[in-house]
Amino acid sequence: MGKFKYDESMQFKILTEEQVQKVHEQAMYVLENMGMVFAYEPALKYLEDAGCRVDYESQKVWFPRELVERCIESAPATFDLYDREGNYYCTFGDGKTRFNPGSSASNVLDQDGITSRLSNVRDLKRLTRVSQALPHFDFVSSSIVCEEAPGELGSQYLYYTEMQNSTKPIIGGSTDEEGVPRTFELLKAVLGSEEAVRTKPYTIFDICDTSPMKWSTIGARNTVDCVNMDIPIEFISAQIAGATGPVTLAGCVLEHTVEMVSGVVLAQCIKPGHPVVYGGAPCIFNMHTMYTPMEAMECSMITAAYAQMGKFYGLPVHTYAAMSDSKIIDYQAGSETARSGLMAMMAGVDNVSGGGGLNVIAEMSIEKMVMDNDFIGTLKHLEKGIRFDDKALAADLLIEVGSGGNFMNQKHTLKNYKKEQNYSNITMNYQERAAWMKEGGHSMMDKAINYVEDIVKVNACPLSDERRAALDEAFRRVCADAGLTPEVTEDLIRKYDEA
Repeated sequence: MGKFKYDESMQFKILTEEQVQKVHEQAMYVLENMGMVFAYEPALKYLEDAGCRVDYESQKVWFPRELVERCIESAPATFDLYDREGNYYCTFGDGKTRFNPGSSASNVLDQDGITSRLSNVRDLKRLTRVSQALPHFDFVSSSIVCEEAPGELGSQYLYYTEMQNSTKPIIGGSTDEEGVPRTFELLKAVLGSEEAVRTKPYTIFDICDTSPMKWSTIGARNTVDCVNMDIPIEFISAQIAGATGPVTLAGCVLEHTVEMVSGVVLAQCIKPGHPVVYGGAPCIFNMHTMYTPMEAMECSMITAAYAQMGKFYGLPVHTYAAMSDSKIIDYQAGSETARSGLMAMMAGVDNVSGGGGLNVIAEMSIEKMVMDNDFIGTLKHLEKGIRFDDKALAADLLIEVGSGGNFMNQKHTLKNYKKEQNYSNITMNYQERAAWMKEGGHSMMDKAINYVEDIVKVNACPLSDERRAALDEAFRRVCADAGLTPEVTEDLIRKYDEA
């Protein structure tokens, strides 16, 4: 993947080459002339030492173009991820689109498909086990905010739960300033050493700026800590068109570029070559309803545009898609999930967060996540493209079978049908009606509920007793550092075990 080069590989492009160049030029102009706020003094010092003009009183930073472009050059196009057992898992940014569930939902939708309630650790435990089992979800994530977790603990209870129920890499993050070093303690306990955490990354840390044009103390410090602890970063701009961003889509793309590039510069000033992801969670402010949908068509259009900018900069790209703003699993949920997921993949997005998500990602449905897995499977089948060799073209076979012949009894069919067609469905139905009715006429929701209940009965990848003990001790230290009493800490561990 080249740097500062219009990427010809993406299958869907919403911007022309000239428009990409213009966004870049305007972003350089804004960064040089207006700058960004970084509300964390060590971040200001790193940027000043690298050549930025800094006003410590206003916490404003102005970026010289030469430094910005040098930092973009140093940011890697790909990086390797490892699983919980220390095995190589994938190369992030290798051109394949990968998926993980939605994140940070405060509510879950119950199996009745109607009732929305506060999420708890039992939900996260179930969701993580299902994510581990689903073949088309590549990562697990901090999908829900457990109501049991005290606010001062941040996201550490989520990591504590996810690490025990999945081996897949974790897409995580933090809601507090101390989140990264505390997460580092948990990672060390599970992976066995500080060296393993630093050399075999098992998590990507989501870090959001505060639109418009500001990195809060939490965001800036999390960035500094992640770089110094060798944890890959997924920068996310969650601007709202018409509220925290311009109402014009082009203006949103420009603001997104300014915000994301400034984060990339900070990371690269601290340690050139640190892995970063060019991410986003675009919303619009609906002037009729006063609501902020994430899966309106305009959001997908912004995603497609900033994906082009990320690829122009030679960086892996992230977005939120394959989810819905609907409140129930209905036509809107299906159509928005399908459209946004397809557009993200066709735009070349490397990591798509959102499976199972509803209501501006404020709610998660484990059952919808199972259904979404089937749809994601069709996307991955599409991503493979059409196999195009002499055996696949089958010219000799056409001659052999001839006019009016039948291909059902051919060895070629037997050898190739599983390669050519997708048979990975759990909930979708491709039977004729009589066969479907004979088997019970089950809906997708029926099948999803049954699948979840079967999966959650068993933890397919538990930690050993030794590693669980190490994680418990690290969790106790983290809780103490957060100011929790031993009694509260032990209660959290007990609630996890009983969930």
